[in-house]
Amino acid sequence: MFDVNTIPIAERERITDNLLKWGIAIDQNTGKIDYIEGTIIPDVKCKSIHLIRHAETEAVAKHEFMSDTSNNCNFTENGIEITRKQAQTLNDYNFDIALYGPIDRVVNTMRLVMETPQKFTTVLVQKLHGIDNTGWEYKTFFDLENDPVFIAREIENNMFARTPNGTSWGSVIANCVDVFDLINEKYVDKKILLVSQGSVLRAMQILLRTRNHPWDDFTVSGMYHVGDDSKKKKDYGVISQVF
Repeated sequence: MFDVNTIPIAERERITDNLLKWGIAIDQNTGKIDYIEGTIIPDVKCKSIHLIRHAETEAVAKHEFMSDTSNNCNFTENGIEITRKQAQTLNDYNFDIALYGPIDRVVNTMRLVMETPQKFTTVLVQKLHGIDNTGWEYKTFFDLENDPVFIAREIENNMFARTPNGTSWGSVIANCVDVFDLINEKYVDKKILLVSQGSVLRAMQILLRTRNHPWDDFTVSGMYHVGDDSKKKKDYGVISQVF
């Protein structure tokens, strides 16, 4: 059985406190989350939020996991082409600001976007940081399907489960609470573009309660593109509305 106490106590407390601000309770034994009925979630004070997921990588094409720094994070030609095409449409949205995450594949996606002259300014935001799979680099679902940490994090949706040097879903969602706080502090009434990771998009959808339950319709195959799912791979480098 996975031991939830392997996550540092301070980080566990941060996750619990941040999610509670948004009316999400965590079972401290199982790490499972659910919405607290009757809770009014905080207002998001910008006009709109859209997110572009980083461009398709070699790992995506090979159905492998990536860490923040693994070599399989290099973009495919298809990924570069899709992202450049999306960049040509962005002025139609009249974004005021683009916030982007700190890891290389996100920074490089931002560079691809900015090859097309854009009206918005750009700001690096450290908390726009999704799942880091350090320890699972180059592995596939079939390499990990019996791994207790993988089962705890991806099958049982345990907020505290993480690889020894990676991150948990709880950390990603807690970081997104901080991003919403930043938006409410600095970008009131602005149209915002985020450039980040798929796990950040999912985390924000959970906070905004776009589903009846936080993990409705979540599957490992959908999130990590296991098997022949070319339709899902089109999500990379493409804009999605968050708010």
